[in-house]
Amino acid sequence: MPKVFFTYVWGPPGEPCWPLTFGTKAARTQAKKALTEGDLVFTVGTKNEPTWSQYQGRVLGVYQVSSLEVNTQDYVGQMDTSEVSGRASAEFPYALHPIAVWEISAEENVFSKLVGPLTGPHHLRAQSTVVELDHEMAAPLLELDRRPVELAKPRTLLGRGLLAQMSSKLAPKHEGAFTGAFGVHDVWFVYVLALQDQRGRDRAFKIGYANDPEARLKHYRTHSAPEVTGLTWQLPLKQPTSNEDEARKIEQALLAHFAKYRLPSNGEIISGPSQADIASRMAVILRQI
Repeated sequence: MPKVFFTYVWGPPGEPCWPLTFGTKAARTQAKKALTEGDLVFTVGTKNEPTWSQYQGRVLGVYQVSSLEVNTQDYVGQMDTSEVSGRASAEFPYALHPIAVWEISAEENVFSKLVGPLTGPHHLRAQSTVVELDHEMAAPLLELDRRPVELAKPRTLLGRGLLAQMSSKLAPKHEGAFTGAFGVHDVWFVYVLALQDQRGRDRAFKIGYANDPEARLKHYRTHSAPEVTGLTWQLPLKQPTSNEDEARKIEQALLAHFAKYRLPSNGEIISGPSQADIASRMAVILRQI
């Protein structure tokens, strides 16, 4: 049985709906520690502006949460662009991508009447993070009529890759009344293999893409003869993407950026830049493409 939480928001989920947002990274971390994938978070309208008067103090939605940390900038162009939503996007950049979301359609949805009185600390914590409700308080919320809403999808390659990886992990889980919306996906990775000497220093890097980077690592280790050369391949970086075309595009962009460092004998191997250089450039590419 999933645990039930609540948090305060400025409006209903919308369609496509936002991820579950937080104002600070610490607030998101606190929520993630309290939550388990599949738990339910009911969203309640604040009792003052910028929440519109018809939503104030009412139960507006329910999120079935995952542990996937995202940033609202990865969803720009997908979410509502109203003034309130724009302010929320700027002030609440940290988020958890949901498994599924429902909008509460019941007319009798005043939060205080459904769950009874709560302490001041409950209300204060719920302004920034999630607060757990006991079984008796949660029961009326679980009985509210609701309708499913479409989830907003990340716009950037970074966001889409993270979502594909999470979708693959969550696919077999979460059955019952709050069944998840994730499907089974093949996840493709852009990977970086580091050829290291006996002191752990990087001598060269192999940039590539595959749906099983560990298998590629095993293949390269087979041919490195560490007993003779003193060199061993490691896998310091693998970035999930949502499909093979995106993985290939990122790989080629990385190789093009580091073209002057590519070995004549193997154009997918570079020597000169550091792991940090490669990771930094990949982050730029993931935001630009």
